Amino acid sequence: MKLADSINHLFAKASAITGTEGIYRFEANGDDAVTVVVRQNVQVTRECKEQPDVVLRVAAEDVSAVAAGTANIEQLFAAGKIGISGNAALATRLPEIIRLSRATVQQTEDGLATEKRRYPTPSRYSEAVSARQPVMLGIERKRSHDFTVGDFRTRYMLRGRPLIIEDGLLNWRLFQASREESLQHFADLQGITRHGDYIKAAFSNERDFRATSMAEFIKSVDEASAGVGALPAYMGNNVLPEKLFELIERPPYFPASVYDPPRIWIGPAGTLTPLHRDASDNFFAQIWGKKRFVLAAPHYRRYLYAWSTTPFGGLDGCDFNPEEPDFDRFPLARNATCISITLEPGNLLYLPEGWFHQVRSESTSLSVNFWTKVKRRPNESVDMD
Repeated sequence: MKLADSINHLFAKASAITGTEGIYRFEANGDDAVTVVVRQNVQVTRECKEQPDVVLRVAAEDVSAVAAGTANIEQLFAAGKIGISGNAALATRLPEIIRLSRATVQQTEDGLATEKRRYPTPSRYSEAVSARQPVMLGIERKRSHDFTVGDFRTRYMLRGRPLIIEDGLLNWRLFQASREESLQHFADLQGITRHGDYIKAAFSNERDFRATSMAEFIKSVDEASAGVGALPAYMGNNVLPEKLFELIERPPYFPASVYDPPRIWIGPAGTLTPLHRDASDNFFAQIWGKKRFVLAAPHYRRYLYAWSTTPFGGLDGCDFNPEEPDFDRFPLARNATCISITLEPGNLLYLPEGWFHQVRSESTSLSVNFWTKVKRRPNESVDMD
């Protein structure tokens, strides 16, 4: 298959399903280049008649795999094998575009499923699970020797109940290292940072994303201070490079095949991810620094004024801010019980699918998380043997 044909196939569903629009330019060390104009229709050309929104410079040996959708874009970028200039927000759409190009997804009847539009949030099975249980006023804290893997699955996983494992990172090399030693492992890597008012633009294509070296970002975290009322830059939800996997350990409560690749979060005090919920279970590990979570059970969805980025749900945001509640605008939120917790270094938070959470860094911090493929419906559960 020719390069242009591969690219065309890769982007065929980009606009219709993800709402992505823009002009991509793929360059292979300057010797080979393809321009992709993604609007309601996709056009692929060797020429570049319009200014591209984002340029991706790909190592020559990787360009075919990227075009065919078989490459791990995030790992290549983290390792410095893909350079990004221009609108990095469009670049962050590539992993989803690739995933959808390899899946069977139908176009919705109501047109583009863009993240600029909001959709009613579908109910989830996790809501029925949490609604059947007593109201939770706090999150249990246990040490790893206080329960078995079987206990974890029956008391927490199947019931969809969060848990803080206080010594969950005891054997992690990354946790055992000093802050300076741990950052040395990231010095020659790349990441995507968030800038500007990324709270107001949360979960949309309009966030100000920038590609940068981790060394430069870490230096800015240490040296720069945000202005009055300004949000500090944040390197959130970046893939952990494979060469650093040996520094961490997957939580021992599920088989290794259940876990998605780990993600890293680095930022100064004040960084914030607004109230939302994810589509899968999550283990969140605090390496150093502190983070404050505000949690709400899945069945409080309608009280929290949730909305979805696509008609199918998946990632659900909320207009209500539990840290600065405005009950005049959001009166139903009085019916939701919110729980505040602080993760200390070495803590591992198990956060089941469907739980709403808002996350704020109380100090400069480094975190790693693992999303999983676990489901609570009996006919959707993964093999736990």
